Amino acid sequence: MTLWIDIFREKLHENTSLREKLKNKELIIIICPSFPFLLYVKNRLQDIVGIDVGGQNVSHVQAGKYTGEVTAQALKDVASFAIVGHSERRKHFNESEEDIERKILLCSQFHITPVHCVRSANDLIYEDASIIAFEPVDAIGTGENADVSYVLETKAKMNLPEDSVFLYGGSADSENIHEYLATGEVQGFLVGTASLDPREFIAMADKM
Repeated sequence: MTLWIDIFREKLHENTSLREKLKNKELIIIICPSFPFLLYVKNRLQDIVGIDVGGQNVSHVQAGKYTGEVTAQALKDVASFAIVGHSERRKHFNESEEDIERKILLCSQFHITPVHCVRSANDLIYEDASIIAFEPVDAIGTGENADVSYVLETKAKMNLPEDSVFLYGGSADSENIHEYLATGEVQGFLVGTASLDPREFIAMADKM
């Protein structure tokens, strides 16, 4: 993580136009490291305007004897955002819609903005979710991003809250994000594999 942050800071320092976008609030970058690195990343980036941190997950319970859970109450002083309902959490940890709804409500209660992930137009979208990330399962980690027309068709079928922010996630990188941005319908990206390389991550941000 130390090396990633060092390279990220170096490349951001070299990119005057990107720093200006962040300073002018034309762009916000949210970095979501694993829980053990959250405070470290927050401290290393606190001097840079326009960058915030988020949790990769948050517990569906508020408090109690739940060893290993990271509650919204515990997360609120470290992170301003939390990813909720990611397809990998649904698949590997059997997260239900009830779990996801509880997480979103707890995020709202403790002033954390949930990044609500959905796999299709069939997944429920909750009122308190202002950031919706569409992540087609077939595109995640495969290197094959979803066709832009499919993304737009799916978005049109969703009953999105008014003024919500719509993100695309699924093998997005600096070579293909322009296809989505050009539509005016995609406001940002939930970046997976491409974010592991800080140079590529900066290159993506630079094209926003």
